[in-house]
Amino acid sequence: MSALRWRRFWLGLWIFGMLLGLYLSLRRGGDEMPPIPHLDKLIHATGYAILASLAVCLFEKPGPRWRALLWVVVLGGLIEVAQGLLPTGRMMEAADFAANTLGAVIGAALFWRRNALMAVERVLSKG
Repeated sequence: MSALRWRRFWLGLWIFGMLLGLYLSLRRGGDEMPPIPHLDKLIHATGYAILASLAVCLFEKPGPRWRALLWVVVLGGLIEVAQGLLPTGRMMEAADFAANTLGAVIGAALFWRRNALMAVERVLSKG
């Protein structure tokens, strides 16, 4: 398989996504109840699915890939612990961590064998 041409861009996007998730998860307030029950869990799962998808596409060798995926799951856990410890008005929830982990597993499974970033690069380079 050929290497990603825009690897630094994709890596920057992955890091930006993690930092954005960290900011949104630890900022003050924002703990209002969603208008649809459990919508927050779907948002958690979607965000971590995107992070895990980027991770498995960025790191193709098994060792780095597993470490990146593990980091995404650990990050979700650390954020939940931080929400419980920091005075942000947010609460640590096991259900949020479960949604994070489930999203990461789904995102990784979707792109484990097919690198979506290479497909995006191919399409964009044709235009």
